[in-house]
Amino acid sequence: MKRLLKAVSLAAICACCQFAAPLALADDDDAGVPQVPGDDIFGFTAPTDLGNTGDKGFANENDGRIGKRMGTYGALNTKYEFSYTINTDWWIAASPFLAFNHIRNVPGLPDKNTSDFDGLSMELAHRLLVRSDDNPWAITASIEPRWGRIDGESGFRSENYGFGAKLFVDRVLVPDQLYWGGNLIWSPVWAKDPMVPNNNLINSTLLVSSAIAWEAVPDTLFLGAEASYTGSYGRIVTDHVMGQAIFAGPTVLWKINDQISVNATYQPQVWGRSSQSPGLYLDLDNFERATFRFKVSIGLQ
Repeated sequence: MKRLLKAVSLAAICACCQFAAPLALADDDDAGVPQVPGDDIFGFTAPTDLGNTGDKGFANENDGRIGKRMGTYGALNTKYEFSYTINTDWWIAASPFLAFNHIRNVPGLPDKNTSDFDGLSMELAHRLLVRSDDNPWAITASIEPRWGRIDGESGFRSENYGFGAKLFVDRVLVPDQLYWGGNLIWSPVWAKDPMVPNNNLINSTLLVSSAIAWEAVPDTLFLGAEASYTGSYGRIVTDHVMGQAIFAGPTVLWKINDQISVNATYQPQVWGRSSQSPGLYLDLDNFERATFRFKVSIGLQ
């Protein structure tokens, strides 16, 4: 299975390289065409812009999940991302991760209060479609192979391998005022069962998000809202649904200066269905009551 995931990751990158060239319209954005800002103006949803050639960056991304049906539950994944823009159409990043878990009196999960190193990832992104006078849309695709050491739900050791295959789309709704972005992310994972080490687990998630951002203060403050659907599946392909959930909430980006920005969002689960508890309104078997993000991005010279 490890070899299969590596092969799929390599094939996805090769496919991106093969088909991207004819889709790209130009090396640089058409002069005078309104653009979506390249910062994290949408919350969890990523924009299509990859920066300018030679840009280097660092980001501390903290993604948290809180609340189960009973007890106290909190999980935080911290990502330290080092990125480089090869040119306006290619971007690469490397990231180590930390995992923090606090679990107490949650049925089905042992109590735990730990922090640990949680592996590494590499991400390669390519802009497939550039905005122009005749086309308001921009599209970027990326692949992020990931090696992890910690089970995301229980916090116990679990060697796992997977990748995120991502598609980013955005457009300008009102120039210099209002923007829309959407993401589609498929993430298959092979892992060791944290409770039964000799047992292998194979699953995947599918995320579809949509977000809107308003430029409240020019080039400084962006306020918005975001909604996302996440499906949890018991196989690599999305034909065995374990649970589904919709999260929605406000987003904010504050550009402190040209080099430093802060992105934050808090999104409670507003709808969910679990195959384990089909009669309940929320899916708290596969997901949590709320998710949040606090991210600091710094441009490096």
